[in-house]
Amino acid sequence: MNSEGWGLQRWANHFNQMLNLANPPNRYRFDVGRLAMETTAQMFPGDPIVKVEEEDLEGFAGALVPAESRTRWGIAYGKGQSPGRRRFTIAHEFGHFLLHRKKYPNGIHSSEADVDGRTKIEVEREANEFASWLLMPLDDFRKQIAPRDKPDFDAIGNCATRYEVSLVAAVLRWLRYTERRAVFVNSIDGYVNWAWSSDAAFKSGNFIRTSRGPVELPAGSAVAQQQFTPEVRSGVDHAAGVWFNQRVKEHSFRSEKYDTAYTLLHLADAEPKSWSEGTPLEDTYERFMRR
Repeated sequence: MNSEGWGLQRWANHFNQMLNLANPPNRYRFDVGRLAMETTAQMFPGDPIVKVEEEDLEGFAGALVPAESRTRWGIAYGKGQSPGRRRFTIAHEFGHFLLHRKKYPNGIHSSEADVDGRTKIEVEREANEFASWLLMPLDDFRKQIAPRDKPDFDAIGNCATRYEVSLVAAVLRWLRYTERRAVFVNSIDGYVNWAWSSDAAFKSGNFIRTSRGPVELPAGSAVAQQQFTPEVRSGVDHAAGVWFNQRVKEHSFRSEKYDTAYTLLHLADAEPKSWSEGTPLEDTYERFMRR
C-alpha cells in the first residue's frame, strides 16, 4: 500500500475503517498506543514506533522521539495525565509520526496547548486534528450530538466517556463542527486562562482574546461569583451585557482536581456580522489570520 502524500483525514479514515471491520469490543476505546506500534511495524518496518511510555517531559505534554539510529521511534507522554488526556496525547504524537517525522527527524515536543490544537503552529494543529478524527470519528460524534443541538456538560461528558478522551477534548471536537454559536472558557482564580469559540460564534464577533494578557471574568457571571451549583452546571440565563452584548446561557462547574473552572456559553442564533460591526468581548486566538 502506497501511503505517500496521505493527509491527516486520509490516515484517520484508514485506521477507522480498519477498526470498523475488526469491530473490537469497546470499538471507540481501543488501545491507541498498541495500534501505533503494531501498524507502524507492518507499514513502516524501517522506522516503526517501538515504545509508548510515560516520561518527565519538563513542561511538555507529549513528544515524538527518535532513537539514536533514527530507525526506531518512541512516543512519550507527560506524567500525571488523566487516562483521557494521556490517550489523546498518544494519538497526537502518532499523528506527528505519520505526517511529520520526515520533516522533523530530531523529533517533536508538544505543549498542552499544542495537543489541544490551541496554537498557530500548523504541524501541531494537524496532529491535533488527526487525533480528533481518529479517536472521535465525526460521523459517530454527530450521532451523539447533532450539529444543531445545544448540549450541556453532561451530554458532552457522555461523549468523552464513549471515546475515552478528556472533557476538554470532547468540547473542542464539538465546537469545531457545531452550527450553534457557543464559547468554551477555561478559567483560573477569576481570570480567563483560554477560550475557544465555535465558527458561528467567532464569525459573529463573540470570542475572548487572551493573547494580550489576563482577562478578568465578567463580574456578573456565575463562574466569577463561584456559584458552582448543580443549577449553574445545568445552565443559567444571563441578560445582555454580562458576557456579551446579548442574552447568554451559562453552564459552569469547577474541577477540584485541576483547580480550574469550565464554562460553556450558548448564544442565540444570529446572522454573522462583518468585521466592522460590534465589539467582541475579547478574542480566542488570532484565528482570523489563519483563515
